Amino acid sequence: MMDTDRTRRREIWHRVKGYLAVAVSLALLIGGGVFVFNQVERRVTGIFTAAIAEDYEGEGEEDIEIEIPQGSSLTVIGEILVDADVVASQEAWQAAVAADDASSTVQAGTYRVRTQVPAATALDMLLDTSRLVVTRVTVPEGLTLEKQVEALTASGIDEEDFEKALDDPEELKLVGYADDSPEGFLFPDTYDFDDDTTAEELLNQMAERYGDVADDLDFKGASEDLDVSQRDIAIVASIIDREVTIPEDRAKVSRVIYNRLDEGMRLQFDSTVYYATGIYPPEQQPAGAFDATGPPESDYNTYKVDGLPAGPISAPGRAAMEAAAAPADGDWLYFVTVNFETGETRFTADPAEHERNVAEWRQWCEANGNPSGC
Repeated sequence: MMDTDRTRRREIWHRVKGYLAVAVSLALLIGGGVFVFNQVERRVTGIFTAAIAEDYEGEGEEDIEIEIPQGSSLTVIGEILVDADVVASQEAWQAAVAADDASSTVQAGTYRVRTQVPAATALDMLLDTSRLVVTRVTVPEGLTLEKQVEALTASGIDEEDFEKALDDPEELKLVGYADDSPEGFLFPDTYDFDDDTTAEELLNQMAERYGDVADDLDFKGASEDLDVSQRDIAIVASIIDREVTIPEDRAKVSRVIYNRLDEGMRLQFDSTVYYATGIYPPEQQPAGAFDATGPPESDYNTYKVDGLPAGPISAPGRAAMEAAAAPADGDWLYFVTVNFETGETRFTADPAEHERNVAEWRQWCEANGNPSGC
């Protein structure tokens, strides 16, 4: 009986198509444009298709999850829904799609839906982004790779899975100047994932996001203007993210770094020594960590080596990357934060003035019980 009804509906549809062509042609003549043709054709098609389509009624049977792959057309989505018994027929789905202009905005992803619902209800479910089955994990700015992995385990993916993926960096979508080292080249942000997301896929999201941000900030053009490599800019950004307290100081610290490099001065940043020792937070540093002789032989100890450290010391955020690509104008060679509560930082090109600023910092430290960083 069902097959007979379906055949009858299709026969009706073939007759209706002839009438539809005449109706749409009249609308075109009256409206005078292709836009009218398209709109009338879509609406009338939806009305007649709905009239003959096999469709479910009611509120559905059971809750299920369906996946809409990236790049799926509305026709493919309809096939997925029919196969999962969410909607009764492709015709009912197409009628619902034709009647709703928002149908073109359905996103890829995994959705919570119900089986055996009217096609219009199914479309509403897919347009409701709160039904997307996603979990979010946030990776803060300024973390080392080790700390990033710790943050990523909030996704429920085992740390060992991330470490395995990181052991094969050539398979990750890192920018070329990362030199197959993910340290500092996985962008800190909030990422969506689902139950099927692998450690490698999540890391690749971060690697690709880094490349997108670097391109958006024109690292290539900045490297030509500054006469440094894109990798150098990435390293400078990683230092800025660890050294700067007040946002407006980022571009000034960036200029200090480039000025010292141009002058052939050692950077002498505590943050690079923290990275070299691998000990966090600062108050846990061993005695003598900032002496010119310690820590032992490290390419990251900028008290001891010339130029930039061997690589990034953290994963910088967009603001630090922007400051590294576009430093402020100035002749400063020194800076010191003289008040940790307010973040007030003094910049100067005069060694004597810098020593006075350092003395003021020490006075503040003594007056406030020598907190961490003093």
